[in-house]
Order: sequence, then C-alpha cells, then structure tokens
Amino acid sequence: MPGETDSVPPLEFTAKELPRILVVDDEEPIRKILAAGLSEKYHVETAASAEEAADKINQSIFNVIICDLYMPEISGKEFFVECRKVIPEVPFIVLTGQPKFTDAINFVKDGAFYYLTKPIDFSLLHSLIEKALLEQKAAFNPADTFKKSEFRGYKILKSLGAGNSGTVLLGEKDGNFYAIKILRKDLDPENYAVRLKRFMQESDILKQINHPNIVKLFEFNHDDKSNAPYIIMEFISGKPLSAYIKQNIELSFEQRLYIINQIAYALDYVHQCGVLHRDIKPENVLITDNLTVKLSDFGICKVSDSGITMTGDVMGSPAYMSPESFDSAKTQDQRSDLFSLGVICYELFTGIRPFRGDSFYQLLESIREKKPEAPKKLNPQIPNWLQDVMAKMLDKNPDKRFGTAAEVMKAVNFYVNEANSNATAGSITTRILKSMLIMSNVWK
Repeated sequence: MPGETDSVPPLEFTAKELPRILVVDDEEPIRKILAAGLSEKYHVETAASAEEAADKINQSIFNVIICDLYMPEISGKEFFVECRKVIPEVPFIVLTGQPKFTDAINFVKDGAFYYLTKPIDFSLLHSLIEKALLEQKAAFNPADTFKKSEFRGYKILKSLGAGNSGTVLLGEKDGNFYAIKILRKDLDPENYAVRLKRFMQESDILKQINHPNIVKLFEFNHDDKSNAPYIIMEFISGKPLSAYIKQNIELSFEQRLYIINQIAYALDYVHQCGVLHRDIKPENVLITDNLTVKLSDFGICKVSDSGITMTGDVMGSPAYMSPESFDSAKTQDQRSDLFSLGVICYELFTGIRPFRGDSFYQLLESIREKKPEAPKKLNPQIPNWLQDVMAKMLDKNPDKRFGTAAEVMKAVNFYVNEANSNATAGSITTRILKSMLIMSNVWK
C-alpha cells in the first residue's frame, strides 16, 4: 500500500520464511483442524467469513488461499470471483462438504487450483499446496521484469499485492520507500487498451493532487516501451482504518473526530478538483503512526466532464455505497462520497456498520429502504450533535445531505469549539449551525 517514507525498516524475504496460507471457513472446528494440520510447514491465518478474509488480504500477502464453498453472507464462490479479479496470481483451493461434479468442473475452468472435498485428506492437501507454490514460483515474477529487482534506480523489495490494473511493489531508493504500481498486460490482454486508458487517467488525477491527506505521486510513465506503464507513489507504513476498527484499537473521542475531519478535508480537496472518489471505505483510509490520514486508491474514481469511469458504471464497496450509487455513475455526485463518509463515521464510533445484510440483495435493501439504529443507542457517549451530523450524511435522499465536505468540517469544528468554550446553546451561530442539520428522521 502507498505510505510514509521515514520509518519503514527494510523488508527482505529469506528462504527461512514460511509460505503464508489463508484459511477461510465459517466453521470454527474446520479452521482449527486446518490450522493445526498446516502450521508446521506454513504460516497459517484463518478467517471466519469472506469479509474478514478480504480485510486480511488487504493487509498481508498470501501464497495460497483455502476457502469453504458454502458460507453465509458472501459465499466461497463469490469470494473466489472477487479474488480472481484482484489477486489472480494466488492459487485458490476450494473446500466443500457438499461436492458436486459440475461445481468442480466450473471452478477449475474458472481458474481455481483445486476442488477439495471434506473430510480433509492432509497428505493430498500438502501435496496440492507444494504443487501450487512451485507453479506460483515459476509463474510471473514482477521483479523479473525489472532487471532482477532493480527498476529505474529503485530496489524492488517485495510485492504488496495485485489489483484490477496490475501489481504493486515495494521499492526503496536513497533510504526512502515507495509503492510502485505497474500495469500488467498479461492479467487481461484482451482489455489492455481500456485498462491502459484508465491507468493513465488515475495517474493524471494523482498528478494534479497535492494534499497532506492524500497519497502523493512521485513519478509515472504511460509510454514506456521496454517495461510496463507504472506509477510511483509514497508508501504508507501505518495501518488502514479497517484495522483500527476490526482490532478495536483504542482511540479517544477526539482522535476519532480528528480522523473523520481529515477524511472530509481530503474529500473537499478532490471534489474541488472535479474528482469523485467512489470507493470511500476504511481499507482506503491509511493511518500513519501519528494518526495522519492518507486517502488512497483512486482506482474507480469518476472525473467531471469525462466519459471514463475507472472500472464501470456501478462500482464500489457495497456496504459503504450510497443508495444512488447502485443505479449508475451518472446519478452520483460528491454527496455520494459524503454518504460513504457517514458510514465510516458511524462504524468508527459504534463499532458496527449502519447497513447490513446476509446477502448482497439484503444489503442493498437495507441501504435503500431501512433505517439504521440510532448511534447513541449503541454508544451513549456519542453527543447529540454528532448523531445529527451522521444523520445529515446518511440521509437516503442526497438533496437532504450536506452539500460539500467543507460543510461537514464546519459543523464538526463548530460543535467541538462550542463544547470547549462552553458557548450558550441559544447563540446566533449555534442556531445557524443547527439549522444546517434539519433533516428527515433517519434513525429507527
């Protein structure tokens, strides 16, 4: 991931490091059995759901993924499809207790490494993993493209993962660390021209952005003939906001507000640049050790007066998308990003998301139709004014939300200053600010 350049220790892989295996299964006994049976030879991490697995993939690199086919909310099949989009080079072993011949054929045809049935034959599983690791080693190695771990004066230390447009590497130069994003033709050669156009737009967007709360672009090349097109960005050494939420890392009320305000500050800037981010979620909010926010991943952004969207008309992370985002990119404006900011704010202060569902369609119905629980019911320490600010961001009608991220910052900063100064509730300024928060009853 992109990030800070002054506190990252050199990262080198050695032969002694164990391959990393991610086990995804909603049944705890199966997770424990697999962890016990594999941990002697591999570094094993487990996840109880596809959602938890996605968070782990965002934070770490795995050599093999073993996933149960039948899971609640997001099934193993849906998870497999998403993994093929973002980390196509990672071998995927499907695990099921309800084997079907047609499933086996289809999964392998679609790129799964193997379709394995329960109960687990560990001798077979070990041999499959070893075979997968050997094939992976013989397959595409990003460092090979760049003269044995060298690229334009940058020492390539390791891969940070793969996305829709290519591979991201960790590079080092003059003691500083950088994220190097490379467009790979081999991932989807048939659509390379379209992906190149989107890749060029992403770098053009980052080129015009210079903001303390947005990852910085240092260098890019669209037309390099000897190597793939690339973008070189700052490397963030901290954690994504999702890690703070999932791991329940202690943050004070003021620190949480500070994070929300910085995200709003970054959004106000990109919106003024004519850019709609469209994928505001905790995974794309990187937090440095001193709690500085760095907004990242403009991979599916939309630019004003442009016919190009980065990956399609309806894109984003469903749990954080606004109701209108599910219709078309044409129906979205900056208020869609503010709705996503409201979801993050709600989750950061309560520990849960306002909209949930056991399937994509239930989640969609929740976002479009259902009222979330009032935040104060989940966390009584939340002041009334902050609950009102959240409500203004989370209104299902975009016309009733804040119009700009600057208005969000203005409301938050005013109430913080009012609390610190013990201003009277009936002051003219207070009444004006409260008039901004007139809204529908969004809570149940």
